Amino acid sequence: MLLTAPALDKSYSLADFDRALNDWKVSAREHCLLIIDAARYDEEDVFRQLYTLDANPDWFWLFDETPFEPHRSAGPLVVMTTLDSTLCQHALSQWGVDEALAILVSKRERNSALNGIRKSLMLHFETYGPCFVRPYDGRFLEVLNTCLPDAAGGLIGEGELLIWAINHGEYTHLSSARGASTEGEGLHAHQPRSFERLLTWVSGWPRCIAIVNNHKHTPSHRSRIIRELWSAGHECPESEAELGALWQNAELEFHGLHEKGL
Repeated sequence: MLLTAPALDKSYSLADFDRALNDWKVSAREHCLLIIDAARYDEEDVFRQLYTLDANPDWFWLFDETPFEPHRSAGPLVVMTTLDSTLCQHALSQWGVDEALAILVSKRERNSALNGIRKSLMLHFETYGPCFVRPYDGRFLEVLNTCLPDAAGGLIGEGELLIWAINHGEYTHLSSARGASTEGEGLHAHQPRSFERLLTWVSGWPRCIAIVNNHKHTPSHRSRIIRELWSAGHECPESEAELGALWQNAELEFHGLHEKGL
């Protein structure tokens, strides 16, 4: 299920996040796993910030106990904390604005909670064969939840909540998905060409956001357009001009259906 929250900016406070959690009906005292895409930063700086905010942080690598364990430092760092912690607030304002943070709210043992995400790191595509996927990436999660919400919910267990941040330039938007399966089995190991098409909208996200910002679209309107274009069989064009024309046609269809009350 697609859920959204108020937009955040760099002056973001814990009170803003508390309001979002209230909308999602989640207590700020809940335990969570911060999934930080630490490979995008200087590793020493990330750990310096981590140990400054928590003298004894409980952390590990997402790639632990996966085929990618030999390269675990090239993947995300996972930290156990609570939603109301100073560390969580810092993570949102520091790494969330870079789309380098996901937050998993779960009561399960950490390896069980992460099972669906870890199993989805390697998928077999109809065209390209086995490929590495970043199921913790904010842009990937946003497009997946927009086009295939049940698949996004399948990354985690029933009743759990996965939160991620999406940067819109002037502000950062929080989205989330509720767990849809009992165990969180992850994405299907074999994916059809429609999923490959979905990935073009992930890579084309910056071009989509440029259009959204120019037209002052809301996140829900943006999601509707992307979902309609993907469902109609369109890949995201590499050309900004082509994407703009495609988007405009979708807008006209969207408004036509809206005027008809559909």
